[in-house]
Amino acid sequence: MSLHELSAVLWRERELLDVLLYKLEVERLLLATDRRRWLGRAAHEIEFLTARLKEVGLARAVESAEVAEELQLPAEATLQELADAVGDEVWRDILLAHLAALREVTGEISELRDANEQLLKQAARPAGVAQHAARRGTTTYDARGLTRDVVEATLVDEET
Repeated sequence: MSLHELSAVLWRERELLDVLLYKLEVERLLLATDRRRWLGRAAHEIEFLTARLKEVGLARAVESAEVAEELQLPAEATLQELADAVGDEVWRDILLAHLAALREVTGEISELRDANEQLLKQAARPAGVAQHAARRGTTTYDARGLTRDVVEATLVDEET
């Protein structure tokens, strides 16, 4: 059976998900402490891990389909269905342990991702307000010849 290969792919997926969880936590800490210098790198690493997870997901689908075929199940059978159909109790426990771990880490990832999105929105809001004020205002010279920002400027049309 291909159960050994499927289990190996599931371990790789779990390891990548753990690293993704770590990187999301780093991103959250950077956002929470307003340390924006490394946000680009953190985002790049998260994107890289997401791409790797897609590759591992494809390998998992291939291995799952092979196991499903051996168990006379449809190729798109879920991990739960594979665990339920396997005759060996040890392999059933292994597959169920993988499933439980995957559910737990993906739940944590979803929560952290949502929290990071909220922090990103909060971080962007003050910048957006400042940009809006800059568009409304202008820089001008005062009586001493020094520049100063004018937030509220009014144009007067003297011809009317």
